[in-house]
Amino acid sequence: MFQRTAATGEDAWTPSSGIVPSSIEKDTQLEDSEDSDIGPESSVINIKKKRENFTNANTYKKAKKKVGGAQKLSHQIDRLCEAVERRSSNKNDTLGPSITQAIEELDAIPDIDPLGQIYMFATRLFLDKDKRELFVALKHNEVKVAWLMNEKNVQEEKENSLFTKLF
Repeated sequence: MFQRTAATGEDAWTPSSGIVPSSIEKDTQLEDSEDSDIGPESSVINIKKKRENFTNANTYKKAKKKVGGAQKLSHQIDRLCEAVERRSSNKNDTLGPSITQAIEELDAIPDIDPLGQIYMFATRLFLDKDKRELFVALKHNEVKVAWLMNEKNVQEEKENSLFTKLF
């Protein structure tokens, strides 16, 4: 807070300067009026005691901050763990049908040969979550086959148009 602040003038004094200005000596004497032997040596001793008390208080505050920092770090780690747990539980809720479920439904369609092109195309198509979800959502086998054929045709058209653009 007082990093770039400097005391100047006739009342400026630091413990390293050694000589206590008379105005500080008077202020110290007023504060310590209950002491019986007031003199320049006692005021310097009182200032040194105050400085020790100030240093001890600062050391205590720094130590307290370190403990607070550890507590804060622990709290932040707890929050991160909770966020990861919430995120993983949300993923389980919103994953939708798995690839295994989609392939089981594909296997249940008698019109599709497991060694045929449509079957192999469908297995690659199921890597896309949205398309897998749509396939599982379709109720009738005929509609599923028609949708797979349409997706295959759309992809072939994209590949052909890309090929013609290159040459």
